Amino acid sequence: MSRREMLSPNFLRLTFSGDALQHFAPWGLDQRIKLVLPLPGGGLADFGLLDDPTPHPSDWYTRWKALPPDERNVLRTYTPAAIRAEAGEIDVDLYLHTPDGPASRWARGARVGDTLVITGPDVRNGWTGYGIHWHPPEQYTSFLLVADETAIPAVRGIAASLPPAARGIAIVEIGDHADDVTVAGLSRQVDVRVVGRGETEAAVRAWATPDVDVAWLAGESGVVTASRRVLVRELGLPRERVAFLGYWREGGALVD
Repeated sequence: MSRREMLSPNFLRLTFSGDALQHFAPWGLDQRIKLVLPLPGGGLADFGLLDDPTPHPSDWYTRWKALPPDERNVLRTYTPAAIRAEAGEIDVDLYLHTPDGPASRWARGARVGDTLVITGPDVRNGWTGYGIHWHPPEQYTSFLLVADETAIPAVRGIAASLPPAARGIAIVEIGDHADDVTVAGLSRQVDVRVVGRGETEAAVRAWATPDVDVAWLAGESGVVTASRRVLVRELGLPRERVAFLGYWREGGALVD
């Protein structure tokens, strides 16, 4: 790790540097990567992750799952905030949960010079689309994004990819308004509407329309499920237009 910066009271940006990151594929969008947290005694279990080029997740993840739970590294999923492959750098913005989960606990104690294994798409493998959930129609002009703090980097990535004619709303649930700075600077094509904790479902009901071309929802699992239900069951939005993913669950992690 080469830099750390507190962006707001609850957001920490970590910059990672290394020669291997020159092969990190800059697909953008809502690309998911994994931080491989050190074992309690330090180090990395052997499940093929350091092979070169980076193996497909279907390979190394199967080997990781086969390890006894107490012998495998904890994995946590994030979306890069920035990828500078030519410089061998990536930025990862971590929302620090309270109480701490494994990633928040590690991040609070991490210091410049610490090492960490990160797995993501390798440009040498070509385009796979693995870890990307944003798949809009080939042509679209309207969209709805629904997120909480954990999905803000993904919202940024999606916003940067919008075609010129697209216009839409991003409903972003933020618990501490001091973290509003994290949604600043998005494209003018995105009407960002910040809501408080627990207000997302009502906001979707109030602001969403059934004629939107594509909807994307990510964040706390229960909130995402309830918001999707509003879109599909109440507003009649076709299921195939709604991409949704639970990034975490209130009271604990989803799955690694």
